[in-house]
Amino acid sequence: MTRYAARTSHPIATADQATNGVLVFDPDAADWSRGAAVTWRWSAPGGAGTSWQHLSDVRLRRTREYGRVVLVAASGGRAAMVREDTGAIVWQTITPADSPYAIERIPGGVIVVASGAPGRLRLYAGAGRTAPFRTVPLPRARGVLYDPEHEALWAIGAGRLVRFALSGRGAATTLTEHSVVRFEGEGRDLQPVYGDPGSLWFTDTYGVYRLDVAARRYRQVDGSNGVSAYTNQPAGTRIRARSEAAGPRGWGGPTIDFLGADGTPAYSRTRPGAEFATVRLWTPDFR
Repeated sequence: MTRYAARTSHPIATADQATNGVLVFDPDAADWSRGAAVTWRWSAPGGAGTSWQHLSDVRLRRTREYGRVVLVAASGGRAAMVREDTGAIVWQTITPADSPYAIERIPGGVIVVASGAPGRLRLYAGAGRTAPFRTVPLPRARGVLYDPEHEALWAIGAGRLVRFALSGRGAATTLTEHSVVRFEGEGRDLQPVYGDPGSLWFTDTYGVYRLDVAARRYRQVDGSNGVSAYTNQPAGTRIRARSEAAGPRGWGGPTIDFLGADGTPAYSRTRPGAEFATVRLWTPDFR
């Protein structure tokens, strides 16, 4: 059974490439430059010149063994699972031949890592197993999301949003292509529409789209360029991260935008010096 989010507002998680760490903000904090605005933080144990550079993804999930865990991916060549309560790394893999942009966990304890280069999904059985047991090609893979509502794994890459059906458990897990939604741009991010089990947000080089899962049709909801991540609070407020070319990397920025339920810009929050690569709701729930 799907666990629905009962709250109207969740903390806001970001991957900050300037500090190469995770910062989680109080959704009611008006000044993100203050230490009190940060409710949880974690720093990657490496930075520029290591496989930990360019922290690209963060998300919160539940496990039986460790309770709530934080999944992180760094496009420099690293993916890991971290305990929320202690910050300790309990699983990680080094992938020098890959550029991990996104990470997800699916039933059976399997971790899925999406790598833009060489363009593939790699499946890991976890529990100390650092070598993938299965690889699925997906050109320029950038996003991955498990959908318990439809018992599906979604992944986005170059012009394709793919829905995979799952079978098997653990290292016997297989992915079978169920359907494909095609679009013109380079896929970027993929997230739930909180409060609507039948929809997903996805972003590409041309903007943000809302997908009707059953009809496999989408419509553009934001035509902004450089949107790296897009999500919403259960009460309706939308949240957007964009490339502002404000730092040395060029694809992040210190500001997160907040929009009304209809997509109208409302306000922004800025962390001076930050380079936010993504934004997520700090909840393990899909809805």
